[in-house]
Amino acid sequence: MNILRIDFAPNSLVRRLHNTTLTTFLLAVLVLSMGGVLAWRYTQLLQRQMDAEAKVQSVQAEIARLQANKKKQVVVKLPVDKINAVNQAIGQLNTPWTNLLDALEKATTDKAALLQVTPDMKKSLMKGIAEAKTSDDMIAYIEILKRQTFFSSVVLEKHEINEQDPGKPIRFQFEAQWQREVKQ
Repeated sequence: MNILRIDFAPNSLVRRLHNTTLTTFLLAVLVLSMGGVLAWRYTQLLQRQMDAEAKVQSVQAEIARLQANKKKQVVVKLPVDKINAVNQAIGQLNTPWTNLLDALEKATTDKAALLQVTPDMKKSLMKGIAEAKTSDDMIAYIEILKRQTFFSSVVLEKHEINEQDPGKPIRFQFEAQWQREVKQ
């Protein structure tokens, strides 16, 4: 025979709890605890977002304050003659002095004396003035300069005999072009 359950109690919360199985009860507790954890995590993320927005606003305010206080850069206009003087000084500093002096030293003999050297960095050119006892010594000095690998060309420009000097030396002027791509 089948058991027949007859329940005349009114439908209430206590009656429902009494009729709830253990599995349903555990499932309800699990759902409620997960809901609590999700709510707690949501409030944490919401707080982080509000903190980040506050930091962004403070950084934007700082940037705006710095830009407002930023002083305009003063541009100084130099006269053309000063600009040219600075450029000339830079050109003198960029002259390959080591290579130039090495090449001149290799060409030095006791028969010719170098009196003056004037480099022109823009043209990669050096003008020189020297003295020699004879025209053969002068030509020999120019030929030695031509053999230097530093110079791409050497040209004798003019020469004259110094009649007032008792030794009557030959003073000559030459130009020596050096290669533009020079390593110091």
